[in-house]
Amino acid sequence: MAPFVGEGTVFLSVMNGIDSEERIGAAHGMEKVLYAVAVGIDALREGNAMTYTTQGKLFFGERENRVLTERVKRLQALFDRAGIVHETPEDMIRILWWKYMINVGINQTSAVLRAPYGVFQRSPEARELMESAMREVTAVAAAARVRITGEDIENWYDFLAKLSPAGKTSMLQDVEGGRKTEVEMFAGRMIELGGKYGVPVPVNETLYRIIRVIEQSAEGNTRG
Repeated sequence: MAPFVGEGTVFLSVMNGIDSEERIGAAHGMEKVLYAVAVGIDALREGNAMTYTTQGKLFFGERENRVLTERVKRLQALFDRAGIVHETPEDMIRILWWKYMINVGINQTSAVLRAPYGVFQRSPEARELMESAMREVTAVAAAARVRITGEDIENWYDFLAKLSPAGKTSMLQDVEGGRKTEVEMFAGRMIELGGKYGVPVPVNETLYRIIRVIEQSAEGNTRG
């Protein structure tokens, strides 16, 4: 991307995980990067077609947004003109971890269960498995001094209820398509952070192993 980066360039990464901004910043400078997450989208990809019933919301901004910077204001105006639903929270790092918690929970468990959103809307057992992975994120977040709590898990259900029951997480779609998943960004990163802060993450360790086996099986089928 280097030839296309100029003085006024602003990067807005909507990749999952909690470190894509730092990776982009290491290459192009953090002064060109804003933090961002997209929440509540139920897009479904089939071949080269994309369908959705819920647009979701884009959360973005500087690390702290008590006072809005000019570049944040410019992007807010751009999204307003484009009809993109957005919000700029005061603490963007907290929101980044909140979305990470959601992904660690529902993306990974949906991939293992091969379950669309409707299963999590109906099944207490599926929700408990999802929450068990999420609770490990809240424990690691507390050790990292990021303010994520059980209340944030409950708040996720407001978004889940609005998603199409037939919709699928991106990780489930990757598994069904035989593609490499984001498990390294989710359970893999949780295992690293759990070791760093001395926080046990047995659910994520198990999910990591299961999803890696699924990936290896898909790789074997491709080679065969």
